[in-house]
Amino acid sequence: MFDFIPEEAVWAILIIVIIYLLKVILSPAKDYVPTKVVQKPVYEKRDYSLEEIKDFKGIDETKPIFIAIKGKIYDVTAKKSTYGPGGSYHLFAGNDATVCLAKSSFEESDINKPWTNQSLEDLTADQKDSLKNWIDFFSERYDLVGNVKE
Repeated sequence: MFDFIPEEAVWAILIIVIIYLLKVILSPAKDYVPTKVVQKPVYEKRDYSLEEIKDFKGIDETKPIFIAIKGKIYDVTAKKSTYGPGGSYHLFAGNDATVCLAKSSFEESDINKPWTNQSLEDLTADQKDSLKNWIDFFSERYDLVGNVKE
């Protein structure tokens, strides 16, 4: 059937397969190294002031990451790569990002910018829609911690 293959090549392939099988069978089993379980930071679900949430920026590994939007505080720790140090949205961590999200702004002047329901009414239709979409996004994906208190 395999008359066209030289006998030396068949023996060479057979020897390679035998050596490989012996290596696999006789090599010691690799030690199982358990992965490090990262504990989710514990916090109290309650209302926080804007001053209090400044401590929740993701810099301290033992604390969660909070973002406030339109009076609600969300725990975004699950997306530390996005909201933690070095993340693309880290500017919002530990802050009120309402105006930033409405305006699609990364300007420091828009972080913690005071807002009222009246000032939000003055936003353009696109900005109102953007803010609503962000609130829906955060509400669906992240735990609500509490409300921003005065």
